[in-house]
Amino acid sequence: MMVRSWPIAALLGVVALGWCSASATWSLADLARPPAYLEDPSRADIIAVYAGLTAGTEGEATPFFWKRVGRLNAPFEANWTDWPSLDEFHSLVLVLFARLFGIFAGLKLTLLLGHLLAAATFFGVARVSGSSPLWSFVGGLAYGLAPFMFAQSPHHSGVQWAWHVPLFTLVWRWVSTDPGLVRGTRRFRAAMGIAFLAGLLNVYYTNILCQLTLVGSVLRHLRTRSRPALVAALLVVAAAAGGFAVSNLDTWTYRVANGANGGALVREYKWLEIYGLKIKDLCIPPVTHRSDGLRQFGIAHRQEAVLNDEDGCAYLGILGLACLGWLTATSVSRVVHGHARDVPIEAWQLLWIVLVFTTGGLNAILGALGFTMFRAGVRASVVILAIVLLWAAQRLTALQAAAQSRRPDEVVPRLTAAVAIMLGGLVLWDQVPRAPSREQVAAVERQVAADRRFAAELEAVLPKGAMVFQLPVMEFPESPAYDLPPYDHFRPYLFSKHLRFSFGSHKGRAREAWQSALQAKLFEKATLDQQEGIIRLNEASARAAVDELQRLGFSALYVNRRGFPDRGRGLEAALQAVGCTKPPIQHAGGDLVCIPFDRKVD
Repeated sequence: MMVRSWPIAALLGVVALGWCSASATWSLADLARPPAYLEDPSRADIIAVYAGLTAGTEGEATPFFWKRVGRLNAPFEANWTDWPSLDEFHSLVLVLFARLFGIFAGLKLTLLLGHLLAAATFFGVARVSGSSPLWSFVGGLAYGLAPFMFAQSPHHSGVQWAWHVPLFTLVWRWVSTDPGLVRGTRRFRAAMGIAFLAGLLNVYYTNILCQLTLVGSVLRHLRTRSRPALVAALLVVAAAAGGFAVSNLDTWTYRVANGANGGALVREYKWLEIYGLKIKDLCIPPVTHRSDGLRQFGIAHRQEAVLNDEDGCAYLGILGLACLGWLTATSVSRVVHGHARDVPIEAWQLLWIVLVFTTGGLNAILGALGFTMFRAGVRASVVILAIVLLWAAQRLTALQAAAQSRRPDEVVPRLTAAVAIMLGGLVLWDQVPRAPSREQVAAVERQVAADRRFAAELEAVLPKGAMVFQLPVMEFPESPAYDLPPYDHFRPYLFSKHLRFSFGSHKGRAREAWQSALQAKLFEKATLDQQEGIIRLNEASARAAVDELQRLGFSALYVNRRGFPDRGRGLEAALQAVGCTKPPIQHAGGDLVCIPFDRKVD
């Protein structure tokens, strides 16, 4: 047993060390530090992730159930059920870890688990597919430390969980080749389990599993006229749909009970163009690359390119690109020499992915017709990586066996081991990003400490259970305002215990329209002082808005100054003029201020 288990144990150990290096996490103190906060505008989603974990640790927003958050959307409660559930099983693990270890450590451990599961799953699939332990190890290292997974960390941890994708290749081979899937067999049961699991995890990968399962089974049916095998493949797709249905049962039942909300999930067509799969992006190194030269190349490209990929996630790594080039050259050679039937099935799978998900491809055509759900076609790049690495591991195993048969001495195993070690070193150098600098780590710590102090001061001044109205009024999710990221209003919620805030319910329902109406009332008849650059509010309008907030039970007004062209100066002056004269609670960073109400309603 030890002989069989040591390669996977060694693989997981190396992957864990690579992750620790990239995240600068070597101690329990490091683990408890946020992986990101406000320092990277491209990862603004991270604040929403922390809000979800905060709600989870407080026993709210539980995966697989209706998600209501009592401390948000005051004076009501926040509804988080209108948004389709894309990966409920992952969310369950994430919330569990957050409850056990805290929201920051819980997120980090979930990300680490994603890398470890990716390496282990790849290794197992490669071994089942006939690859040697050595090449399974190298492929597992390259997939477990995929640049895609680092690029999606920590703000898209559900997308980062692509560990199950290598399992798809088994299903695709079973449905595409003789004898196909036969109901009642172990293969069929395994395929059903893989599909159901995929349905519980991120829907992007579920979509690709279903597409290539259908394409492979239909082509085989046209070739063999085997109806039972086609039906078995359709049942696999149904199993994936079943997993997706389990994940979204909460959303669907909520809509039945409360009516549909067409305004919650809004996907603009332009994102299908911007975040479509682009072949050139597979070759562009991330801006966090360890090599200064490759890093500068990545930065220069992203400054010049009109359409950039999502967070630089498309890069396959040098080894992945080499495997893709090898598969492409092999396929083209066989077609040129009249052996199209011998083109690897993996090449046809890649061709389908490119046709569907590339910018302007079939996915974009569906988007033009109104179906814009899968806006980030670039996420298919991790599927490409899994396919080419598995194919290369099998080919290298076959080449090694052929060389060994011609020369049955120790030269071939030693040479193979040396090449494998070099490739492993290449993966570690090329795919593990540089760690955050001390300055970046210190910036995160300062930001978090300042937000903690601000929340503590709010709770010290305001009564327990007090409601705080937040300006500017912002919809949730994905709705930035002026210079304000879309989820910045969650910051005081993360570190307070008993305060309630007005922000944070899914947009699209009429119940929350009063917030925008009140903001409009507050700024009614406001004028711009061109000389001083201040928005001067009408005193009567400001008084009427504050009176209404107090009648609703609010105790304070919170202003994020970044949400206003004049940094909120006119608003704060107007509030003071209408009698809100208590000392404001100032954030150390200068961007937040909370003004308690100390006047009686007229």
